[in-house]
Amino acid sequence: MASASHPEYNYLPANEVKQLQVEEEIVPALLRPWIGKKQLGLAIIVPAIGERADAPGLASYLRRELNSVGWATLAVTPPPLLDTRTEIEASDTANTATTPDTQQALLESQKIQLKQQDFMLASMVQLDTLGKHFAGKRMLVTIGDSADLIIELLDTKRLPKPDLMVIVNPYSELESANQALPEKLAALSIPVLDIQSKDGTAQSLATQVQRLTLAPANMPSRYSQQVLALDLTLKVAWGNCLELIEGFATRINKAYPNG
Repeated sequence: MASASHPEYNYLPANEVKQLQVEEEIVPALLRPWIGKKQLGLAIIVPAIGERADAPGLASYLRRELNSVGWATLAVTPPPLLDTRTEIEASDTANTATTPDTQQALLESQKIQLKQQDFMLASMVQLDTLGKHFAGKRMLVTIGDSADLIIELLDTKRLPKPDLMVIVNPYSELESANQALPEKLAALSIPVLDIQSKDGTAQSLATQVQRLTLAPANMPSRYSQQVLALDLTLKVAWGNCLELIEGFATRINKAYPNG
């Protein structure tokens, strides 16, 4: 897992670009140290499915800006975007029409989700080695449909729990999985910051109220949902996210100082 040369990241310093072996593939992971005296731990950033580790927008912004507020950052490559639309659309009709075709489509979509979960898990289990020099808490920051995969892996205990987690516009393309997301999120025994933007997907907006309603009582700072006033297409909204994450991490550090 030494530094590797990936042409798509030739604009970055070579020592930032690491490599993971996932399903016989070499995929990049981007590591940046914290800046200054504040050293809180390692933030693992997972962009939406199909995006790059340095995905333009919020993921790239947080990868660079969290360093100055006490976090080393490790951005990983999420699972590839597979052609699931036909299977998902067909499986969503399975609730109203049970036929061999819809049952088969549902099985195929579930297989795709499992494959994406396995890809994610294979990456995550290698991160301790890359981040071993950064003591402190482990924070997971995950965006869009990657958040659903992470929640599922935590719910099934396939993935070790981080000390705190940030989810941004979480959703699943599969309707049944999207409906199950709020309950699985509420069952997690870790502090969660849930950020929702008004330009999130229809699926993430559809579960926003339920995610808040089912959330456990603050014990302390167990769950916080924040709705952005601005769309995530705007850089000022990225800065708002950074402030929310910094404030949440400060509260968790005060509540749970040993991490």
